[in-house]
Amino acid sequence: MSEFYEFYNTLEVDNGLLVMLMVMSVFVAIFHTVIIMGLYEINLKPKWLFFVLNPLLIWLASLYDSRLGGLIAIGLFLSVFVLGIIGMIVSAIRSSYQSSKEVDARRIRMGKTPLPIWKKILLTLSGLFFFGLVLSLGVPYFIIIVFIILPFLTSLKPNNKKRFYKFQRTLPTSNIRSVAMGLAEISGKAKTIETIISRIGTKQCIGFLYTIETVSTDKDGKDSYSMESSETICKPFYVQDKSGQIQVVTEDIEFIDFEIDEQYESSKKRYTQYLLKDNMEVLLIGKAGLKENNEPVFQKEEIKDVFGVSPVESVENYNTMRPILQSAGYFVYFWVILIALIFLTPISLKNNKIEIGKINLDLPFQNSKPVKSLDDFYDNIYDSYENRDTEPVENTYHQEADSAEVTQAPE
Repeated sequence: MSEFYEFYNTLEVDNGLLVMLMVMSVFVAIFHTVIIMGLYEINLKPKWLFFVLNPLLIWLASLYDSRLGGLIAIGLFLSVFVLGIIGMIVSAIRSSYQSSKEVDARRIRMGKTPLPIWKKILLTLSGLFFFGLVLSLGVPYFIIIVFIILPFLTSLKPNNKKRFYKFQRTLPTSNIRSVAMGLAEISGKAKTIETIISRIGTKQCIGFLYTIETVSTDKDGKDSYSMESSETICKPFYVQDKSGQIQVVTEDIEFIDFEIDEQYESSKKRYTQYLLKDNMEVLLIGKAGLKENNEPVFQKEEIKDVFGVSPVESVENYNTMRPILQSAGYFVYFWVILIALIFLTPISLKNNKIEIGKINLDLPFQNSKPVKSLDDFYDNIYDSYENRDTEPVENTYHQEADSAEVTQAPE
């Protein structure tokens, strides 16, 4: 605590530095907003809250003491790191729970038994072990892996929607009459062959996507939602354009970016329905093939693992917004790297001057003793952090004196 008071008393913050810190806190607000809404799934109202709150806190604190304003700014920067770590743990637990339920539901639909409890426990322990291993590498490697490598790898994780829009950007829209066999993109009006009744409202449609989400309410009365189950049921239908029509075999089809048809909440659950209706303008990406009677059909492309249907209007909106979203993603990733480098850089205050050191990326346990017990493991971790920034004792005693003054003994 005495070191904190010493640091606080020697801190010098002038008006120019305060203005710079307030401007930087606006950029920090980007991460606060992304973390709260993305990792914690809290719906911020208003969404510009942190963009006003962060600089306001620094300014109000500086009215009492300029040093306090600087301290608040440091706290805001550090809060990104703390909130990010806790948020990733919360998000990982939530995602694992949701994924486990979806896998169980999918296995039940396929006539298989759900995953046994011991496998779920083993997967959970594996995730905790990985987190502990990353944490044991030390702060620099933890920040690099968690804030740079993992977000990048997560963004590369494939799914049907990403593959759908990836091929949509490269594939030409084929006329149905002249579509080539294989991976293709077609567009036209959906035509009913056989109708089904929707889950909500008993509406006649070609197919529907029906989701159930669990509603959680925090102490401030804000709701967050986690997926409990998702069901897609779709009958075969025709897609018709000016050149002709083709039958769509709807097994494993995915509804992408459909508008909500019906939605309501009841007993801490939210029920949502999306409908594929007759005469709806849609775009499909999949495989053009032939049935046994040589009739052309459109179905899932197994090799590329893509088969989706989306309203044409939603695809046009996505293509319009994609450059903006991509630029925003690059901007956020740049600031993530920048803040990670800030956290990795040792900074100290000496003689009222800020000294910036070099980033220490030495791997831990390089000089560790053999591990024969749990105590040895903890000792290695402790010694790794204790000795990382210390100088060998022999070097301390063999350093040359900077200056010497000759004095005579009194007579």
